[in-house]
Amino acid sequence: MMKNITISKSPIGSTAAPIKTVLVKSGFALGPAGSSSNSARPLRIEIEGLRLLSPAQIKDLLQNRKSLEEIKMLIEEEANPSFIYRGKMRLDGQCFRLVDLDLRSRDSETVLSADLAEIREARDGIWRSEAAGDVVGRIETKEGMGSARGLLVIRQGILCGRYTVHLEAPSQG
Repeated sequence: MMKNITISKSPIGSTAAPIKTVLVKSGFALGPAGSSSNSARPLRIEIEGLRLLSPAQIKDLLQNRKSLEEIKMLIEEEANPSFIYRGKMRLDGQCFRLVDLDLRSRDSETVLSADLAEIREARDGIWRSEAAGDVVGRIETKEGMGSARGLLVIRQGILCGRYTVHLEAPSQG
């Protein structure tokens, strides 16, 4: 005998995803070094942080608080949250996924280092970041006073080479 079960809607809703954009930088990459086409290529990096909560933290919040609004407020106001970062980079029209991404801030300096993976076309013909291929390069930047400088190396493909990276925060307005 089968029973019908009604599944109620989540009181939190789909807007409660603990993801936030932590970095968006645009600029250019000069290179590839040693090439006759050593030109400035447009570059954009976007990084999101996925907030981590341990099972013990979740249990504590649920046991000691009365409402979901209060829990959400406490999570958002936490002084030193932990994040896992994910990102993407676009260089001269080519997209790459940033993997093994490390983003650290100390004092007035932010350091970014990540491997680059190709983004492949999925079976249904749609490009997705989850369809990342092999690691094809690496990017490392150091930011101070709003602008970042660094190095980008791509080991295969039409953009193969070594580049000097120059990034600025997007203007507000």
